[in-house]
Amino acid sequence: MPKMMPSLPPRWAGFWGQPLNRQRRFTLLMGLAALVAACGSDSSPEAETDAAPAPVEPVIQHAFGETTIPANPTRIVVLGYTLVETLVALDVPPVGAPGVILNEMTYLELEPDAIADVGTPAQPNLERITTLNPDLILTSQRLGEESYTLLAQIAPTVAFDVDEMTEWRSLTRLCAEALGKSDVAEKLSADYEAKLAQLDDQVSQDLADLEASVVFVSPGQMRTFGKATFPGSVLADAGLSRPPSQTEGPGVNNISLEVLEQIDGDVMFILTPQSETELAADIEAEIARTQASPLWPQLQAVQNDQVYEAGPHWVIGSYIAANLMLDDLLTYFTPAS
Repeated sequence: MPKMMPSLPPRWAGFWGQPLNRQRRFTLLMGLAALVAACGSDSSPEAETDAAPAPVEPVIQHAFGETTIPANPTRIVVLGYTLVETLVALDVPPVGAPGVILNEMTYLELEPDAIADVGTPAQPNLERITTLNPDLILTSQRLGEESYTLLAQIAPTVAFDVDEMTEWRSLTRLCAEALGKSDVAEKLSADYEAKLAQLDDQVSQDLADLEASVVFVSPGQMRTFGKATFPGSVLADAGLSRPPSQTEGPGVNNISLEVLEQIDGDVMFILTPQSETELAADIEAEIARTQASPLWPQLQAVQNDQVYEAGPHWVIGSYIAANLMLDDLLTYFTPAS
């Protein structure tokens, strides 16, 4: 069984190059309250025989009101992190998105300049968004009603209010319904369930007996990803248990070196950059310092030789990242052929 995953792509360093205080909360609230289809038609006999049916334009109830989605939107700007992958998975890649996350989603294999950087969800670049001439903007209620009002003047805007970290499947389904991609979402869900079944079939041990710890070490800080996070939701679907320190409280918890045992588990996944940036080097030095602690060899995961690197798809995502996580678990928990 391999001990570590292959090195992460160099562009993964972009995430670590951002100020840490901007990354301390990995949860963005996104969602949708209801979807109502509206279809216009001409009631005259001539229109019924000669004219094409009017396109369906769903009406979305959301955090800040009601928005009519234009039929077949193709120029979509998103101001949410999971939304980037969601639209790529639905085969409607956005034309604009937060650049800070685009640099990390290397596993999506996006063209370098295909998606414009439109700022952050909290501070969107309205001028840049306007120049993209979007026909739809997808964001979250975290944006705030004042910014929502400004965005709605540029294009129809929906502010989701579903937790994208743990409800990414619902977010995908709702986006698909709004964009006329429900068949694509159904296939994504079916493929994910099939991968879960494959994991259950091929792993001989009972995954419920394994406590999986997910850890992020950075200069001066150590964090664990609990159940209320993206990786936590996928591990739960896969049937793995979690250490006590990662089953309660907020999704991301700070841990001090003095209580290193709280990151322990039967298996441990460490979010580790592999790059030549200064901050990445600082993180690697912090990981080395942690591993040099006399408490490190006492951890069960270390003694079991079950410590692995976790790539960017372990941070935040949707069906694409979730399937990649399951591929990792298949690699780690099934014997080599």
